Parts: sequence; structure tokens; C-alpha cells
Amino acid sequence: MIVGKNVLVLGGAGFIGSYVCRELLEKGYKLTIVDNFSKYGFIQHDYLRHPNVRLLVKDVRNMYPVEFKGYDIILCLAALIGGIKYFHKIPYQIARDNNELLAYAIDCTLASSPEAVFVYFSSSMVYERVQHPVTEADAYQQLVPFTNYGMQKLYGEYMVRGAEQELGLRYLIVRPFNAVGSGELPAVDSKGELEFGMAHVIPDFVYKAMVRQSPFEILGDGEQVRTFTHARDVAEALQLALAKGIVNEDFNFCGLNTFKVSDLALRIWEKVNGEIPFPGFKHLSAPEADVRFRVGVSEKAQAILGWTPKYDMDYILDDTIRFIKDNFQAVRR
Repeated sequence: MIVGKNVLVLGGAGFIGSYVCRELLEKGYKLTIVDNFSKYGFIQHDYLRHPNVRLLVKDVRNMYPVEFKGYDIILCLAALIGGIKYFHKIPYQIARDNNELLAYAIDCTLASSPEAVFVYFSSSMVYERVQHPVTEADAYQQLVPFTNYGMQKLYGEYMVRGAEQELGLRYLIVRPFNAVGSGELPAVDSKGELEFGMAHVIPDFVYKAMVRQSPFEILGDGEQVRTFTHARDVAEALQLALAKGIVNEDFNFCGLNTFKVSDLALRIWEKVNGEIPFPGFKHLSAPEADVRFRVGVSEKAQAILGWTPKYDMDYILDDTIRFIKDNFQAVRR
């Protein structure tokens, strides 16, 4: 059982981290948030000023082991992450940095807070080779993932489980499926041009619809199928797991929303541009390791945690579109 609510959040200023921190603060947890703000630069999130928050601006790998001391829960969200082209642009750096960071965080946890529960944020990318709706059992009964990112996340799970077997680490592994919602921006270069594929698909598509890109560029044939989950659902599921004291388990956190990528683009265009006709697709070459099907099943989380995802695709898109519109000039700067 998890006792206490003193939490160290590694990567707590990132996209999913921001939702997790807000959820835990609402439930009375005390947070120490560590982030180097490497993705978007320093963002003064509202929750960073909460009286139950202490912020450390640094790379996790530059922390002293003693800085891990005294926590009941250690959340490891810190990682290099992006869209499909991002994975292929820096594959070695992703594998090297994410493995280094995770190993250091595990070692420091065991050295300074050995009774803490270590929560590893993995990814649905571990299921890249599976062609059916996946359960937790599929993570360890499949061929290895295509991408360095997916492989690193799966290897990270083996590291966490190995630390439990060898050293007694108390862990929880969670796999969000395409977490989306307000707070994530598309990737734009210094000229205000979209760096397509560097961020996740929904922010990319919203930006293209807002600038009325014609034709609308899409990677591959658009027949790729994905499950999307609002980040608030992910945060609520995690909080339930912590509140119930679940340890040495893994969970898929999957939303209610499964779409073909081409249908998603059409729906976003209609929401942004109303009756303006869709300009048609321009199909760009997809990476060789483009995943055709990534759909999850979260029956285990529903049965054990009593969790049911709340947010449908209309809510997700409205929330994301509103945020990107509000930050449009910041995106283009």
C-alpha cells in the first residue's frame, strides 16, 4: 500500500505532466516538480505557483541522489518525446538520453527512497507490431517495436521490472494511448512554418486547418488507425491507482476514441473552417516504420481501478482547437 502524498514529479512541466500535477494537487498531494523546460522553453504554468509545489529547474540527470530522499511516490514522466518524424530525426539521442535518465532515476530512488513507489510513464508505442486491440499482456508477447522510441519505452519497462526482481523496486507502469488536449502546441520553425511530424498529429492537423493548408498534407495513405485519450483521463486514472495503493502492476490508459487519421483530418477541418470545402489530401511519404494500427483496451484499469474515460473526440478537438487558437501568435513566433 502507498502511504503518504509527498510526490517527486520528474518532467512535471510537460504536457501530460501538467495534467497529472493539477490532478494530484486537487487531491491534496504535495509536489516537488523537476523539469528543464527543454521542449517549449520556460512556461509559467498556473499550478507551479501553488503553495504545495516546489519547483526545481534542472535536468534529472543533474540531480543529486539525496534530492530523491523523503518521497512516497516518484513519477517519471521526463523523456524526449515528439511525433513520428521526431523519432526518426534523433533515434540515437532518444534511446541514449531516455535510458540514461530512467536508469539514473531508478538508482536514485533505490538509494534515497527505497520504499517509494516508482511510476514509469511508458507509451502505447510499445505495441507497434500488434494488429489487434491490445491488452497489457500483449506488451511482452510481441515482436519488438519498429522505432527507437517504442523500443526504448519497452526496454524501460524491462528495466523497471528488472529493478523490482533484483533490488526490490516498488513500481507502477502506465501506458497512455495518444494523450491529447489543451496544452500541447504544434512544432513550428523560426519562420512560422509547420515542422510536420515533429509534434503529435492532432496539434499538427489543427494548425494546418487554421492556416487552410491546400492541399492538406498527410503522412502516408491516411488509413492508419489510432486510439486517442484526453490527458485529463490519463491523470485521473493515475490518481486512482495511487489512491488504491496499487504496486507492481501495469495499465493501459485508453480513451473512447478510435479514428482513421484521414477521418480525423476531415473532422478537424470542419470544426476549424466550417463550410469551407476541404482542399483534398497531399500524401507524403510515410516513414518506413509507420505504425498502421494502434488501438488499446483498458479493461484492466476499469476493473481494478474503477476507472472509465470521460472525454469523447468532440471534447478533445474543441479543447485542443481552443487552446491553439488562443496561442496562435505564440505558435507562429
